[in-house]
Amino acid sequence: MEKLTLKEKVYNDILDGIVKGEYSGGQILTEQELVQKYNVSKSPVREALLILSSEGILKNIPRCGYQVFSFTMEDVSAILEFRCVLESYTLTKIIPSIQPQQIAELNQIAEEGNTTPCGIWEHWDINMRFHLKLASYYNNPYIYNQIQQSMQYLKLSYAQFYHSQWNATSIPNDLENHINILKALKKGNLDEALKFLRLDLAEFCIS
Repeated sequence: MEKLTLKEKVYNDILDGIVKGEYSGGQILTEQELVQKYNVSKSPVREALLILSSEGILKNIPRCGYQVFSFTMEDVSAILEFRCVLESYTLTKIIPSIQPQQIAELNQIAEEGNTTPCGIWEHWDINMRFHLKLASYYNNPYIYNQIQQSMQYLKLSYAQFYHSQWNATSIPNDLENHINILKALKKGNLDEALKFLRLDLAEFCIS
């Protein structure tokens, strides 16, 4: 496994802190407190903060620090709509030429959520891998990156809304939608594939 740089470690730790509710929406983070917390120099901390700011996860407030972005219900709806447009488009492009081996790869990911006991974030990662693997078959890195970033935003937004509430009983039951998407892909039925994709995304609407 490739060794992470200090910048990457700080970046990942801040993201993990947001997901786990250690850093809440609207909270101000400062370089100095992060330098002390991670016991590193200012340079990797500043670089990580600047990247997170460029991604819209943090907001740079001059002479104050970096504020954790607070997602709203409207943000979540907009991100899900964006994902639906992009992922529907990729489905229309890949369904005529998708290969049995690719369907087998997707099926292996889908089955992980059914055969392996997992918590909400492990489940989320399985769901994310399924959608990103599907998107990867279109071979358009820009669209892939946009879907990946959208799912990252959704993960952070759900953490802000639900980090103190989620447990095993609240895990979405989206395996059936994934399996139905795969069945539609095997048949080459675009309408069915799109139907279950939209149902899958609707499973993650915040109520």
